[in-house]
Amino acid sequence: MKKSIILAIILLLSSHYSQAQLLDGTLTVTGSPSFIQSTNNVVLEAGVDDNTVGFETAFDATRIGFILNPILLVPSTTVCQGNVFKYRVYINSVNAPANVILEAKTTINSGQRVPSTSTYDTLLIKPLGPRNLTPANGGSYVTVPTNASQAALIMEFVGCMQNIPIQFRIKPSSLCPAGTYNIEIKYTVTASLTL
Repeated sequence: MKKSIILAIILLLSSHYSQAQLLDGTLTVTGSPSFIQSTNNVVLEAGVDDNTVGFETAFDATRIGFILNPILLVPSTTVCQGNVFKYRVYINSVNAPANVILEAKTTINSGQRVPSTSTYDTLLIKPLGPRNLTPANGGSYVTVPTNASQAALIMEFVGCMQNIPIQFRIKPSSLCPAGTYNIEIKYTVTASLTL
């Protein structure tokens, strides 16, 4: 009798996962980093350059979030509760001037889970791990690629999240021509049902 019950549970679980599909979501970004440096800040003395120190934004100057879109009359929070995926967020920049290094970071378990508690949290075995945020590079700065065809992993998390703070640091070189630059920062979100 026990073998048939176990077999029935395995069949139910396997049919549930075989029909799962990734759903559309919305990435929100609020705030943007703004850097202003004079020549006096970049060139401190002969032979010394600011590209080793840099200038940092506030810890939460930029916040991002990723939430699944509502389906018909079902709100996003309900869709997020019933559909838990592992998300990875990648970052890259476009239009960055030469001789400027742009870096970004976040911290472990920053941001807010959506919904704050979920039936997934009560599972004895969580197939994707706990609903936590894990920063890339252990929470240290990650260099943001300046090529539109490349991106660097900045974080991964399980389940929908919002209000994730991202801090930026810029390291301009005295070799960078003076001027005003608008660097476009792009985020890419991928989702999967596996670790």
